[in-house]
Amino acid sequence: MTALLDPRPGRQTQDRPRLRPVPGVRRRMATVPFVMVVAVLLAVGMVGLLVLTTALQDQTFGVQRTQREANTLAIRLSALQDQVATARSIQNLSVAAQHLGMRPNPYGAQIRITDGAVLGEPRVVFGGEVPTVRYLTPEQAAAQVRALDRAEADRKAKAKAARQEAKAKAKAKAEAKAKAKAEAQFKADAEAAAKAKAAAEAKAKKGSRP
Repeated sequence: MTALLDPRPGRQTQDRPRLRPVPGVRRRMATVPFVMVVAVLLAVGMVGLLVLTTALQDQTFGVQRTQREANTLAIRLSALQDQVATARSIQNLSVAAQHLGMRPNPYGAQIRITDGAVLGEPRVVFGGEVPTVRYLTPEQAAAQVRALDRAEADRKAKAKAARQEAKAKAKAKAEAKAKAKAEAQFKADAEAAAKAKAAAEAKAKKGSRP
């Protein structure tokens, strides 16, 4: 025999319904704080962009200023090089030698470096040993230097004018060539149009005949 347990008092014999989790309530962000956060982010971005643009402009101005200074220094360097080249010229060297009291010596002696022997007989010169050499006073030497400078400036100006004239002639020649080409093209187009018109008229006359 099998013994069956009696149900306890108050215990329900029916199955209970299954429990399900209740979904939590989603929190939504308020509209006003969200708009304020977006506005602050946009303002910070605009300020950062403005600062970056200002810094880039300052750097650009600095680069341009440095380039201008470099160009100015290059011009000064070129002018100084011209002055050095002019000072090293034969004319200026001779004038400077005259200012120092130096005179040409046709009886100069030579020293052999290997043993130090003097070749020739050195003599003292007084300035009249070479009659063809004309000695100048400081004023005359300065005037001669100014004349040489003026001659050099005139030569440069003439060379520049010649280059400009050659450029103008080349430009005028190119313009004349282009004009002649345009006129030839216009003439060819006119002739072609006249031929086409004559052909059309001839064709029209042939079509109008009975």
